[in-house]
Amino acid sequence: MKNGVVLHVTTSLDFGGVESHLKIIGNNGDLTRFEHRFCAIGRGGAVSEELLASGNVVFVLNTLASIPSLIAIIRLIRLINAERPKILHTHGAEANFHGLIAGRICRVPVCLAEEIGFPTHSWKARKVFSQVYKLADLVVAISQAVKLKLIDLAEINSDKCQVLLNPVQMQSQRTGPSVSDRFEIGFVGRLEEVKNPLGLVRAAAILRDRGIAIGITIVGDGSQRGQLETEVDQLQLYDIVTMAGFDTNPFQKLAGVNLYVQPSISEGFGLALVEAMSVGIPVLATALGGTTEIITNGETGWLLSGTDPHSIADGITNCIALGSVKLENVGQHGRGSVIELFTPAVYLRNLDKLYDQFLARKEKEITAWCKVIGHK
Repeated sequence: MKNGVVLHVTTSLDFGGVESHLKIIGNNGDLTRFEHRFCAIGRGGAVSEELLASGNVVFVLNTLASIPSLIAIIRLIRLINAERPKILHTHGAEANFHGLIAGRICRVPVCLAEEIGFPTHSWKARKVFSQVYKLADLVVAISQAVKLKLIDLAEINSDKCQVLLNPVQMQSQRTGPSVSDRFEIGFVGRLEEVKNPLGLVRAAAILRDRGIAIGITIVGDGSQRGQLETEVDQLQLYDIVTMAGFDTNPFQKLAGVNLYVQPSISEGFGLALVEAMSVGIPVLATALGGTTEIITNGETGWLLSGTDPHSIADGITNCIALGSVKLENVGQHGRGSVIELFTPAVYLRNLDKLYDQFLARKEKEITAWCKVIGHK
């Protein structure tokens, strides 16, 4: 017998970090004491189909999710009233905004999940989301770095913001790097400025000019793909950089690389980084955001001090100099840390505990209000 329904609301259920996170929850229902159901305000897709195929309850509202959307709020209200969940758990800016309003109207406790920290692109967004976070019953940050950003910029109470590290579905351990006459590097992510794939490509040119034989495989797609292809052409990196495109299982392609590099300019958590570690691939990533909570420098991976091409090239050069035995040892320690901290079983145990504490606190608040009303 489950403890009650948790309705997860997100913008879409197609592909992406949030979707992968929800897929892990849905595919491991036997590890949690709550019944989890899923709702996409916008479109469904690969993840909604997979969740349905594994027996989960999924709702796709097919509504324009841009803020504000009255239709999205109305459809969420109807769904919440029909499902009557114990907790409404929203994921992402659009879901957080519309879900909070709908949840408040339906008098269902609202838990907001925050992947990035706080919107800073405009004063209007900052003002709106500052109020959204303050009105939520609970805010879940995916790293301590995100929590500190929320406390600082959104000015929310520290007690109302809890850290819960995202889970990863453990990948099969690789047998080791492929035999090659060059040092192979992998990258997985959206081809957007924030992920800094351009910095990695330019670092490749620096490494080539240093006489270091390398190959780089970039898995992913995004708005910078055309610019990256132009850069590869202009720097004459055709035989060094491979643009592999989007792949639902990227680490099958990258199982034989010597090093995984994540040179992000900003990172709330770093899901692909943890997935690389789960395979046993040695990792090198920018020392910012949640990355510093994932990697113990020199033990489970290495941290980059900068995001410019020279800093990236220097970091890769230092890793190459360590030798294959040291790289593989650190890769194995990285996999061990993922097993300890990021498996679905660990995550869902912590999520159940968080929900229990959250509901107990809400019950105390209701009891206290009833006493106040009774005295009046």
